[in-house]
Amino acid sequence: MEPHDPQWIQAHEVGEYVFCAQAWWHRRQGHPAAHPEPVEAGRRHHHRLGRRRRWGERLIVLAALLLLVGFLLLIAAQFTP
Repeated sequence: MEPHDPQWIQAHEVGEYVFCAQAWWHRRQGHPAAHPEPVEAGRRHHHRLGRRRRWGERLIVLAALLLLVGFLLLIAAQFTP
């Protein structure tokens, strides 16, 4: 078997295959989704999760910056007469 043989599972497909091998096979064959509503709902859900993750990362950076500013102000206050 060649690595590009359609019977091989690509690395990015492993999660889908483990979740439902039959759905993976149907998608590989080019069949339309039997229930497109849950698929679309899953896409929206993952999009929301991605937005939340990005906001969380931004908040962590903001907290680190505020902590640094507070630390610098504390140090500056120690050297002020």
